[in-house]
Amino acid sequence: MYPEDPAPPAGKTTLVPVLVCGALSVVLMRVGFFSFFFLVPLGVCAVVYGHVAAWLGFVCAALGNAVWSLGFSLRHGMGLAGAGMNMLYFSIISLGFIWIMAGSPAPSIIPPVRTFVRFIAASIAGALVFLGMVFSLSGDEGFYALIHSQIEAFFSSHIAASGVDAARQAFLERLLTPDKIIEAFIMIILRGGALVSAFFLLFINRQAAFAFARLFLRQGIKGINTGNDLIGFYAPRKAIWVLSLCLPVILLCRAIALETVEIAAWNLLVICVIMFLAQGGGIVLFNFTRRFRSVIIRLFCSLLLIGVVFSPGLNALAVVVLILLGIAESWLPLRVKKQEGGVQ
Repeated sequence: MYPEDPAPPAGKTTLVPVLVCGALSVVLMRVGFFSFFFLVPLGVCAVVYGHVAAWLGFVCAALGNAVWSLGFSLRHGMGLAGAGMNMLYFSIISLGFIWIMAGSPAPSIIPPVRTFVRFIAASIAGALVFLGMVFSLSGDEGFYALIHSQIEAFFSSHIAASGVDAARQAFLERLLTPDKIIEAFIMIILRGGALVSAFFLLFINRQAAFAFARLFLRQGIKGINTGNDLIGFYAPRKAIWVLSLCLPVILLCRAIALETVEIAAWNLLVICVIMFLAQGGGIVLFNFTRRFRSVIIRLFCSLLLIGVVFSPGLNALAVVVLILLGIAESWLPLRVKKQEGGVQ
């Protein structure tokens, strides 16, 4: 599904909401747990007021974040490097998110791109920025020493409070050293961890934006689209073979110590898994919308989805089930029979 924008262009009546949404995005970026949802105001702006207001809101948010970051850095004498990284991260993630929500700023010049392709491209860009930040900070001896001491203090206190015997406590202290934890973290983020984090950040903010927009629009969402394009998403037919090929390539590259190709194969595997996760989610949403047409129930389902994502254990189980469901549809037409019966 491609973005639609029947809403009128942004004018004086939409300027105030655009400025408010941009300011809220900048503030949420710095409010603890709620910083995870800093993209939601921009998403609501896109859904309610259309793509012109969405891109204007992005510009306002990016400029506001730049002023805040520079002012904070100069006031506290932190230098411009940290402010620059914050500005880069905020701008790239916000740019990718607005592209997902509103499409191209100039549809007549730049051809439209499928929503999922925009998701993957924005996730890759966000992952690259995150990796750049991690490796640039890892070269800072002061920052590295701070992280090293924080990790050591955290695991030492938790191991001491766990109540294990002295021998096992000593074993855990040797196993969970700060250097090994940092090494494991870098290994994970290089092999798809950064890509997955960026994808879920964009996806959850998008779903939350649609959920909040439904609270304010009595006649349904009419700014860009309904947010139900996942229902009709199908992974490319060859994705299952790419997924199957990535596994032996990873094992072979690991055996012969070809790390660069292994990292590339891991990230390609993650992209395929995300495709089947989206396909599994589309199957579930298809059945929900077929049985429940009430806006209230759909809003509840969106909030339930966000709650499941943040529930430890339950989120992992739900993700595995959706991936398997998506893979199963490569051979079983789980939505075709229902569509032939007249349900769209």
